[in-house]
Amino acid sequence: MKIIIIGYGWLGQQLALPLLQDGHQLYVTRRSADVLTNLPTAISGLVLDLRQPDLAQDQQLLALFHDALVLCAIPPGRSEPDNAYQISLQSLYQLMVQAQSRAVIHFSSTGIYQGCTGEVDECSELLLHHPRVQLLNAGEQALKQFPQCITLRLAGLMGPGRHPGHSVAGKTLSDPNGAVNMVHAADILAAINALISDNTWSSAVYNLSCPELITREKFYLRAAESAQTEVTFIRDATQSRRVLAEKFSRRFGFRYRFSSAPDALIHCF
Repeated sequence: MKIIIIGYGWLGQQLALPLLQDGHQLYVTRRSADVLTNLPTAISGLVLDLRQPDLAQDQQLLALFHDALVLCAIPPGRSEPDNAYQISLQSLYQLMVQAQSRAVIHFSSTGIYQGCTGEVDECSELLLHHPRVQLLNAGEQALKQFPQCITLRLAGLMGPGRHPGHSVAGKTLSDPNGAVNMVHAADILAAINALISDNTWSSAVYNLSCPELITREKFYLRAAESAQTEVTFIRDATQSRRVLAEKFSRRFGFRYRFSSAPDALIHCF
């Protein structure tokens, strides 16, 4: 299958080589050429700025995107110009429509549940007065117009070179008794393979998060010990959320390699 990864950042790099090794034809894109140097053999890199006009009229792009599975891994960012994220995804939608792409898997974030407390799932009401929620929701809506769009709301990312113990090193965290929501890159890859094997591409929204409950304090203390760093907690009354991710497991018979987030820590170096 022809697969195009839009946004060849950390997550794209975790996915590209295994997908290539499974026999797929891989293309990856970034906005600047320097990031695309030294790509693994047989992975083709393409400079693509989705904010440029008239991309859906570019015949070479249309040929590339035709019948392709598109993995949209563009991060929403925090310092982009106003609406840049939404504009980019709207442009991608138009390009895929014109090219008649096969399907798109959009990597969104469980950060879309910001402000929610307790257990949340794909049916939970979003609190759109939060700017971050507005941003993520606008991105999802831009791509959900595509007839074959699967949105994967990813919990906190971890994997090779992205160890949670390093990200919290020296910090004081709140909400020690709240639930931690994390997902390893290996399980994201496995979810993509499950979707490819299913090959129906029915539009839907799914959460991906390690399903076993563990508190933030227990997880981050173990993460800090694993990474040989230190983290402390304040005792506060913060009410956090636990992301439920059973919907994807039920639909595809999916089993997480790392059901418990601490089990993945050794695989984050």
